[in-house]
Amino acid sequence: MIATIKVRTENLSGAALCWAIESIEGAGQLQTEQLQLPFARQIDNSAAERLVAKYDVWLERGWSNNWLANARADRDPCERQPGETRAIAVCRAVVAVRIGNTVSIPAELIN
Repeated sequence: MIATIKVRTENLSGAALCWAIESIEGAGQLQTEQLQLPFARQIDNSAAERLVAKYDVWLERGWSNNWLANARADRDPCERQPGETRAIAVCRAVVAVRIGNTVSIPAELIN
């Protein structure tokens, strides 16, 4: 059994964010040794564009955050996810709508 830590979606980054996206796009919850898929290597613009199209993600430049994204159908402004980059904001928005505002992540993926 892998030890997990609960992390707020808005704080996900790096390998933890990749793991969350893989658990959504892949076949259920992945083990850390399974992180060999394209999303896990890096969150790049082409991966983000696929997620934008698939989940109808709304994006805009932010003031205090570089990017804000929302994948919820109602586009509730209180549910926008921040990101240092466009791709991170998109991934966080998808995680928030598919998993929730708190995610259980394998402890070894947390920096």
